Amino acid sequence: MVIPCHPPKNSSDITPFQLTLIAPSTRACNISAPFTDECRTAEQAAPFINKAFTDYAIASVGEKAAILSVMLFETGGFKFDRSHFPAPGRPGQGTRNLMTFPFVHQYALDTPSTHSRALALAGTNATDPSITNDTMNAVRDLVLGDELGFASAMWCGSTRPGWENYIAACVFTGVTEDRAAVWEKTVSVLSL
Repeated sequence: MVIPCHPPKNSSDITPFQLTLIAPSTRACNISAPFTDECRTAEQAAPFINKAFTDYAIASVGEKAAILSVMLFETGGFKFDRSHFPAPGRPGQGTRNLMTFPFVHQYALDTPSTHSRALALAGTNATDPSITNDTMNAVRDLVLGDELGFASAMWCGSTRPGWENYIAACVFTGVTEDRAAVWEKTVSVLSL
């Protein structure tokens, strides 16, 4: 399915219904699944997503679709907020778009409520070899709450232009067919 390019269309708030159209698994959290404490439903996620879109002045369907599609893809439909795969996961990687540690660290430094704690834990250089895995995880944990965890993708998207750059720079991966399919479906649903 090819989604034609159109001038930016501003969209209204994302609804739980839209999220479940894009990712049906967001209807519920399976209590027997792994990482149930990390799982969020569409109903739980939508208010945090909409607040972050407002806070970061993200209004067009294309921007929202780019960010949402990465969030849904990276977390298996909001089923987790930390890197678990391959086990035990990459130290310090997390939030609702699974940013790698250098970006988690910068996000924690850029966020007023976590700045001083992130600075005390890891200083200003995320690539300092003396930063331990436990320290990376502690910095990540500063931004895992729902408000900051869901807003991390908007922060990253607002500081890195373009969907492909966003994926390459914040998630350290490339555009694949399955990733593009989620983005295309998200654009389609949000354009309705």
